Amino acid sequence: MTQTESMKSKPRVQAGVQSVENGLELVLLLAKNRRAMKLTEVAARVGISPAKAHRYLVSFVRAGFVTQDLETGLYGLGPVALEFSLACLATLEPIEIASKEARILSAETGCTVSICVWGSFGPTVVRWNQPTNPVMVNVGLGSVYPLYHSATGRIFAAFMPPEVIRKYVASTPVGSSGKKTPGETVEEVRKRGMSRSYGQHIEGMASFCAPVFDANGALALSMTILGYKESFDYRWDSPLASMLRDTANRCSKQLGYQIEPSRQEALNRGN
Repeated sequence: MTQTESMKSKPRVQAGVQSVENGLELVLLLAKNRRAMKLTEVAARVGISPAKAHRYLVSFVRAGFVTQDLETGLYGLGPVALEFSLACLATLEPIEIASKEARILSAETGCTVSICVWGSFGPTVVRWNQPTNPVMVNVGLGSVYPLYHSATGRIFAAFMPPEVIRKYVASTPVGSSGKKTPGETVEEVRKRGMSRSYGQHIEGMASFCAPVFDANGALALSMTILGYKESFDYRWDSPLASMLRDTANRCSKQLGYQIEPSRQEALNRGN
């Protein structure tokens, strides 16, 4: 390869304004910290002097991105930062974000990955991603999962508002929502942050299902990975379970959801 060819193959790094990038680190720190901070703490966390941090913060306060409490001197996010955040969230489409991640997960695992939302008739399939060797099941776009007798349904039973679930069960014909499965209670699903099924809903099939949350902490949709029982590693600590959990967490993060570190650690352990 010639030098010219080598230069062409390398991605071009565009020049930017370093001071803007440095200043935005302070705003991002305040956003991630989710509490008001002292000037010295901000400076130490970003790795600059308090004097330099103060100059940045003064400019951001004037622009409305940061506020300062006049009594305590602590800095926090300002109204303009909130407007930017809300505007960004308004442009996000949960299903499209999850669909991109689901296609990647399906390709990496060789398993079918479906996305469901809460519809008029319950947990409804809105995306169905098949690998090269697809599974042959009588489920697809528009299918509705039973509430308690499927891994997908139990995610909605665990994380949808209780009043929504009560109304749904009350208005659903007896038996159509599926009986509650003794092997996995809604409370266990809620604690673990994931559900699984091993032939209970679809004979010969196994699956894991994980929730995806929006910026308000509400259940936006569910993501299910499924395959044939004989080749599906259904252990809670299996690579399939970990990959699904990580994928769902990425989707939630892209939608603005922030999970507490202690809760995240517990979910990663499968507890």
